[in-house]
Amino acid sequence: MMRFERIIEKPIHLPFAMEMPEFPCVKLDISNQSSNLIGDFIKQRDDESWLLMSYYAAQGQQQLWTAWLLAKRAFSNNKALARSLDAEFLRYIAGTHHVSDAFKKVGIKHHDDTAWLVFLPKHIVDLDEIIPSFSIDQFNIGVQALVQTLDLKIIAGKPEIDLKGLEKMGISLPESKLNLTDSIIGHIISADLNS
Repeated sequence: MMRFERIIEKPIHLPFAMEMPEFPCVKLDISNQSSNLIGDFIKQRDDESWLLMSYYAAQGQQQLWTAWLLAKRAFSNNKALARSLDAEFLRYIAGTHHVSDAFKKVGIKHHDDTAWLVFLPKHIVDLDEIIPSFSIDQFNIGVQALVQTLDLKIIAGKPEIDLKGLEKMGISLPESKLNLTDSIIGHIISADLNS
């Protein structure tokens, strides 16, 4: 007699509006930068908590916080595929299993005029929840230091869903635009599924 195991699925409900602060990032004008912006940036940043990514890669608050949470969990559980937190975060943003593909997909390109300067906050654990812990003042000080040192310019802009950006990232557009956030989150989660 054959024995079948039953899988019981427990639905996970993500709130439409996350109870998180605004993700610490600023949009930059990089149109006047040398071809070695990334190298100069890596030399000047304090640590791997700071990163640069392409202008189209930031697709909203839920996307950024979800990628941050999964990257933090991966390091906490010794399951990270990247050697550094910034690379692991980019891997999740790109929705890929391979770190090198993440840099190609969401890293800054030579022809980009704008980019995102992103700060990955430290965290505390409270009742098994990973919660961001950072000071907005310290974030602003860090941003100003990098912007001045690298001769960059902050420009207006907040991370928001952009259909052209989704296409560049390879995120399939759902039939209903109401499901865009679900598609973006699914893309992030697929980083652990696609090899």
